[in-house]
Amino acid sequence: MNILNIEPATNFSGGVNQTILNSIELKKRGHTVYLACVKESFVHKRLKDKGFDFVFIDEERALYSAKLIRKFLETNVVDIVHTHHSKGHKIGLLALMGRRKEKLVVQRGVIFPAKNPFKYLNPRVNLFIANSNVVKNVLMKSLVSKRKIKVVYTAMDENAVLGLSRDEIRAKFGFENRFVFGIVGNYSGWKGQDLLLRAFSNIKNRGNVLLAFIGKNTELLKEQAKKLDVLEHIKILGFREDAPKIIKGFDCLIIPSIKGESFPNVAVEAFFSKTVVAGTTIGGIPELLENGRGFLCKPEAESLMNTMLAVYHYENREEITNRAYEFAKENLTIQKKIDRLESIYRELLRK
Repeated sequence: MNILNIEPATNFSGGVNQTILNSIELKKRGHTVYLACVKESFVHKRLKDKGFDFVFIDEERALYSAKLIRKFLETNVVDIVHTHHSKGHKIGLLALMGRRKEKLVVQRGVIFPAKNPFKYLNPRVNLFIANSNVVKNVLMKSLVSKRKIKVVYTAMDENAVLGLSRDEIRAKFGFENRFVFGIVGNYSGWKGQDLLLRAFSNIKNRGNVLLAFIGKNTELLKEQAKKLDVLEHIKILGFREDAPKIIKGFDCLIIPSIKGESFPNVAVEAFFSKTVVAGTTIGGIPELLENGRGFLCKPEAESLMNTMLAVYHYENREEITNRAYEFAKENLTIQKKIDRLESIYRELLRK
């Protein structure tokens, strides 16, 4: 198959990482994969030396980018156009307007309601790929036909968590002899870092505990940490590309999102790292942590505090991490994901 991935995002995100992983695995299996992306974006930098052909687009100029892609399609055979992120969805629709040869697949990985009928009810979209059942339900509530939605879970290359051992990581970052709660995510109002700080402020003196932050702009939390008198109990590591390798040094990964979380990649990374996960009952988090694969709480400070204490005192965390690891091996490897994606593509091309 010949596949064009449209990825207009310039910075790193979980969705961008999925585009990269998809492209590498599909190419490895003998498919021809093209990338429409911004020059020197994260996607371009990661893939430019791996034998891919690129169409360079502009994240902020949808019509201009669509014309470039349309010109590319006139001289190259493409079976599947798979768009990523909302801007990619718009660019893909504009590029394929009036064309019938290529199948248009739209990736959807957020639980915010679909607001633009032109994009979501447009008959030119052949199929939506939702990264969780909760995203599928949101699309259906936006009147997208159930027949046009397939669920393909977010996945990862399990080798991404390999590297230093747990003890080496804990020594490197000063985690030794402390129970480490950690969160991985760029600072955002809906990611729940502020909520986590408030919850943590009530348990800082109930054990030898540390709270570690990984993510862009997390240094902005220092002022609040001072006000809550927890600064000496937290460690802010900032943005790190090796975050998946550090998670195994945590005793518990926290996902304290208060909205918008569809299927957090960091939970998958924690599963493969055999690190306990605790998260709020938001979006797709329960879908990941159900059946005893983690701890759930309400997106409220008191509930989160009680859950963190429950994890701290729980004596059989290994049973939970083993259950989560087996689920991840069976469902969340990039190989399993591409098996499903290939099957969906082939079914679509037969129609």
